[in-house]
Amino acid sequence: MPVLGETMSEGAELARFSHKGDLLAVSSPDGRLTLWSGGEGAGSRLEQQLVPSTHLEAVTTCLSWAPSPTSTPSSKRKKKKGRDGSEGDSGGDLVALGTAAGSLLVYSATQGELVTVLKAEGLPSIYSMVWTNSGASIFAAGEEGKVAEFSVAKQKLLSSFKASPDPIHCLALSPDDSTLVVAGLDIKLFELPSRTLLKTFTGHSTPVNCLSVFADRVFSCGQGERTVAVWRLEGEETAMEKALAINDSVSMLDIVEEEEGEEAVVAVVTAAGVLKLYKPKLESGKKQKKPLKPWKSLTVAAEKKDAKGRVAQIPIMAARLNKQSGVAVGYGLAARPVLERLQLEDMETSHCLVRSNEVSKDAKEEEFSRTVTPKTDGAVTFLAPGVSLPVGTGKLGKRKQEAKKEGEESLPMEDRLALLSTVDGSKTPPRTDTLAQLLAQGLHSNDQRILSSVLDRADPDLIDNTVRRVPAEAIVPLVQTLMRFIKGRGRVDASHAKWLRSVLGLHTGYLVSVPECQDLLSPVFALLEARTQHYSQVLQLRGKLELLTKQTEATGGEADIDAGKEALLVYQDDSSDEMEDVMNDLLVPASDTDNDFDEDYGDDAMEASKLDSDSDVEIVNGDEEMESEEDD
Repeated sequence: MPVLGETMSEGAELARFSHKGDLLAVSSPDGRLTLWSGGEGAGSRLEQQLVPSTHLEAVTTCLSWAPSPTSTPSSKRKKKKGRDGSEGDSGGDLVALGTAAGSLLVYSATQGELVTVLKAEGLPSIYSMVWTNSGASIFAAGEEGKVAEFSVAKQKLLSSFKASPDPIHCLALSPDDSTLVVAGLDIKLFELPSRTLLKTFTGHSTPVNCLSVFADRVFSCGQGERTVAVWRLEGEETAMEKALAINDSVSMLDIVEEEEGEEAVVAVVTAAGVLKLYKPKLESGKKQKKPLKPWKSLTVAAEKKDAKGRVAQIPIMAARLNKQSGVAVGYGLAARPVLERLQLEDMETSHCLVRSNEVSKDAKEEEFSRTVTPKTDGAVTFLAPGVSLPVGTGKLGKRKQEAKKEGEESLPMEDRLALLSTVDGSKTPPRTDTLAQLLAQGLHSNDQRILSSVLDRADPDLIDNTVRRVPAEAIVPLVQTLMRFIKGRGRVDASHAKWLRSVLGLHTGYLVSVPECQDLLSPVFALLEARTQHYSQVLQLRGKLELLTKQTEATGGEADIDAGKEALLVYQDDSSDEMEDVMNDLLVPASDTDNDFDEDYGDDAMEASKLDSDSDVEIVNGDEEMESEEDD
């Protein structure tokens, strides 16, 4: 029997039957695992429950049971080897859980405890996993497109390789463990010993969410698609061979070979909670032009009508086929599912089961009321998360009432409102301890609604006060969440950059001490480097443009002056005789010699000018000759 690849279903319940069909494993969105048994349709019994210590930090994305020893032809050889003291088969009692944090949890139903927790570097999240048919190892893949192989017996990572540049949503193995099927948008076939790519199937417009390998066929379905495609595993053919008409989204897929070995039966559980059965003819190898319609279908209806008088449908969570032409179905609520087994021969073409959708109150209290009330005798103080408030219940409240004096009047309403008023001029920042706890809760549960409501605030004081109160273990998830918001497409919010700046400034010492500091802060540095690589060129261009602008303004011409306007102030300097006398007294008097020199110089100058005007002087061979002007 082939092992089905389990696909990611983040934020929803995951339900899978064991290979024998006697136990139903249900994983809730908060990471809790419960195992249920039953099969008569009258109810179910809670066998075991696992609550990991980190169940609120990571969402469960995939769930898969280990193969049963009878599902492989080599099971007898494995059992004999186990008696000799070497590693044997797991017996099909192990359940593997993959989380969004990249951890792989292996739980034993026989021992009732968690066996091991596996994790690989370069695998930040796990979207899908698949057990080998021997049950010795697990292949897991996720967001980064890497496939990691874990050894369950040795509890360690064996190897890993890059299978796709895109996220991987589904994995499946061939019956002989020789071919690994990896599905994202495309379906790729790898040969495991050499890890070489054999061929690629294309034809899904959305990521594949259901994948299975049966015999030499691959069954696949994309998210939101209404058909299941059938591909040939062997050969060079890459086109789709057959298709199954579903007319609804597919949530899970199961395939089994009939007891006669002639045909295969395919069970498909739709998103609406309906089980559809198909009998495709795989031996013919001929391509079908039209999708194959369902052979039989199963629906579960409620016994009582709702308030509007309509018959409500009880959704089917999971189904499991067996070779004895039987099917085990689990339906109802994830908190208390109902298990039932049916024979395919007894089912009609459109079979409907009418069942009660009410859960017994006695059974609910017996199974789920596990709250233990401690005996405190009133000498205890209860502390709640957030702002500590006095608890007025129990004996503590009675003591406060007894201590109150009789006849004492309480404060009037005006004084109470004055105490509650914040208009007192105080500059103390608002308390942010509740906001810090809300942020830590959103990081633990990966709730996008809570994270957006906190990280969209842009008040710097509020951001700094909140970041100071964030616990140390939430710093790394906070940086990763902020980087995802900043690098994400769509609406860009400047408040995320303010949060990141505050975290890097206030918690630098802690971030430097974290071992994965380089891997954590390298994307931040790369993002800043990519966005500021042209900053210097832009500054140079801006400076040159400013120079050109100022030169243009300087050479644009002088401003026109309006001469027609009258002056605001006119000053007239009127000299007086008294002022001249004062200035003459202050001046130094001239000497007689200077006066004589001036007179002699004046006479000589007059004679020279007169001589120049009356006659011309010519110098010939050093002698002066005077020529007088002759009158004509």
